[in-house]
Amino acid sequence: MRLIDYIKREGISQRRFAIRSGLSPASICRLIKGERYPSKETVIRIFTVTKGEVTANDFQKEAQANQPNNVSTV
Repeated sequence: MRLIDYIKREGISQRRFAIRSGLSPASICRLIKGERYPSKETVIRIFTVTKGEVTANDFQKEAQANQPNNVSTV
């Protein structure tokens, strides 16, 4: 599950999630926007707070989906 979807489903703010996870609100914002890839420690914190609903694989899928297509057109 994407982090933003978890936050919306729980009806909490990004700031509240940041407090629960021990991360800064700016870090949560950057993760959601795809501007930053989480460290192992950050993934563990998010995994713990979300009780396993947001995983490292979810961030990986999001990163891959946001990469430009490398196939050239001839």
